[in-house]
Amino acid sequence: MDIRPQCRRWFASPCSEKLLLDFEKNNPDITLEPWGLEELRQIFRHLSLEDLESWFGPAPTEETELGFKNLQPVLERIATQASPPVQSIREVPRGKIEANALSESVATLLKAGMAKAPLVEEFFAKWRDPDFGERSAESFRKQYESLYEKFTPNRIFSELQGWAGGSARGAPEHELAVLSVLAYYFERCDIFEEPRESRNIQ
Repeated sequence: MDIRPQCRRWFASPCSEKLLLDFEKNNPDITLEPWGLEELRQIFRHLSLEDLESWFGPAPTEETELGFKNLQPVLERIATQASPPVQSIREVPRGKIEANALSESVATLLKAGMAKAPLVEEFFAKWRDPDFGERSAESFRKQYESLYEKFTPNRIFSELQGWAGGSARGAPEHELAVLSVLAYYFERCDIFEEPRESRNIQ
C-alpha cells in the first residue's frame, strides 16, 4: 500500500490550529486534517508485510531460534566436559580457511573450537536419537545457504555463531561449546565451501 499520495492531503503531526489555518491559506489546493495515534494505527493495519518490514525490519519467527533450541543438549554437555588431550586435537583445515577467504580471527576461533570438536562427534555417536547429528548438519547447511548470497564469509561465520548459540551471549563455557559445534561441521564441510583441490579429488 503506497501512502505517499495521501501525504499531500493529510497532515499527521500534532500542530496548532493556527499553523493548520496558515498552511491552508498559503496552499489553497491542499486540505489538511490533523491526525492522531488512532489514524496512524489504521493506516499501519492496512500495510502489506513487505511495507511493515521496510519500517520495522523482519518479524522474529520460530526459525530464528531453531538452531539454538535444537542444539541445547549438545551445547550443555560439551560446556561441562574437559577438552580431550592435546595430541588428539585436529588442526583447522588451512586450505578451507583460504578457500573461503576467512580472516585469521575466524581461524583462531575455529582453532579454539577444534579443541572440543571430537566431543561433539562423540556426543552425536552416543545420543539416543541416531539421526540427531545428521539432522543438525542439514539445519546448518540450510542456514549457511540462506546466508551465502547475503553476507561476507566472516559475517556468515558470525551469523552462524549467533544462530547456533542463541540471541543472548553465554558464559565462556557456552561460547566454546558453540565454537566446537561450528568447528565440527566446518571440518566435515557441512558449512562453508570445500577447497578446489578436495572437490577435484572427489
